[in-house]
Amino acid sequence: MRIRINEPKENGSRRFRLNLPVPLGLLNLPLTWRFLPPEQKQYQPIAKALVKALKEYRKENGSWNLVEVHTHDNQDIIIRI
Repeated sequence: MRIRINEPKENGSRRFRLNLPVPLGLLNLPLTWRFLPPEQKQYQPIAKALVKALKEYRKENGSWNLVEVHTHDNQDIIIRI
C-alpha cells in the first residue's frame, strides 16, 4: 500500500510530494498487534487472510485506489494499494 500526498508549496512555484510505502505484510507481525487498542485486536485472526486476498486481487487486477479525497483548496490525497 502507498500513501501519496501531492500538495502545492506556499509560494506556489512547485509542489510538495510525499510517497509513503506501507507494506501490507506488517499486518502479519505480532509486534504490530501488540500496540493496537483492544477493540482493534479482534481483527488479528483474519489479518493474514486479508493480506493474501488483497495481494491476489492486485495480481489479477492491478493497483487500485482505496481512498481518493479532493479537498476544497484543490489538493488530492490518494491512498493506493
